[in-house]
Amino acid sequence: MDDIERAQQLAFDAILRNALAVERNNRGLVADMNDVVGNAGRTLGMELLDRLDNLTTGELRTLSRYRSGQRVDRLPTRVQGVVKFLDEWAASLGTTIMSTWQDGAIEFTQAESDFIVDLMKETLVDAPTATISAAVVYKQAMETPALGIFIEDALKEVGSETKARVISRIREGVTQGETTDQIVRALRGTKSMNYSDGVLKTTRNNLQTIVRTGRTHLANTAYDETYLALGVEQVVFVATIDGRTTLRCSDLDSDVFDVGSNYPRPPLHYGCRSVIAPYFGGRIAGNRPYVKAFQPIRTIPKDKRPDGMVGQVRASTSMSEFLKRSDNAAFAREYFGPTRYKLFQEGKISIGQMIRADGTKYTIAELRQRHAKDFREVFGDAA
Repeated sequence: MDDIERAQQLAFDAILRNALAVERNNRGLVADMNDVVGNAGRTLGMELLDRLDNLTTGELRTLSRYRSGQRVDRLPTRVQGVVKFLDEWAASLGTTIMSTWQDGAIEFTQAESDFIVDLMKETLVDAPTATISAAVVYKQAMETPALGIFIEDALKEVGSETKARVISRIREGVTQGETTDQIVRALRGTKSMNYSDGVLKTTRNNLQTIVRTGRTHLANTAYDETYLALGVEQVVFVATIDGRTTLRCSDLDSDVFDVGSNYPRPPLHYGCRSVIAPYFGGRIAGNRPYVKAFQPIRTIPKDKRPDGMVGQVRASTSMSEFLKRSDNAAFAREYFGPTRYKLFQEGKISIGQMIRADGTKYTIAELRQRHAKDFREVFGDAA
């Protein structure tokens, strides 16, 4: 193995290990956000139950007809109290969400930048040095949209969006003649389900999506800026080889891009786990892990994992090449679906030809129309 291959192997291995560490860190932040929503749910349940119980039938009806933006001072006094409480509750939820996100965000950014600097020192002789301002990188990431949204703006909107869902569910409950207990349970959830089945479940799910996407965006912005500062000339797109990886990320896996060019930067979709690694040229040596499963491996008990579900392939193996291997046929067939798999396996269409410009999959009918000749060759006149 020459020096370049060795450097590439070390860099690739380190990037993949660090991606797992980032994922664990993300799970911790998601858990913290779940605690924030859980605490808010307890406050909502206790306070709202008392306030709704004190309303007359007429006041409940007035509350059910309240619209955002309507003059609150024209409402009955106790209805005003409910509306003002919900306003304050939502504002507090939004503030706590933002402080939870920002707490440690600069440190996370600095750690990811330092990781790249240290990685270059370990892999290259006479590696360049650079000092990166985590605060500047964080600001840049927050001012650059990810998937068309600004992360901090999306987080700030969670409180107001949750309030809108809460008010909507209160209206529904009142008009359907539900008791205040039933309305509050519908909002917060039930104890038997650990409060995971109420309206606030949507808030938890939305927060998880924003947090994971935001952290991926933050990490890859730190990588990109650090590569640029260090004078790295090229990077390689690294997807995760498992059943949860999207077709778009699979198509880009192992593609090489010039630093500073307008290449596809992760995240490419919500929950994206792809990363960008430095590329020094030549073949990527070493190994990379794979998981032939369609759910996180940590959720599958070890005694339920068949032989070959988890393993390693050569690091130079792209997701596309992995899916073409005969020993992965069953996994690839499930990953693509039988029709796409047969076309792919016979070399009629690539992964990239299965997806639209926005990364979504063409339907089978659309593929049949776009690739009529290939369909006939593979499936005969019946196609």
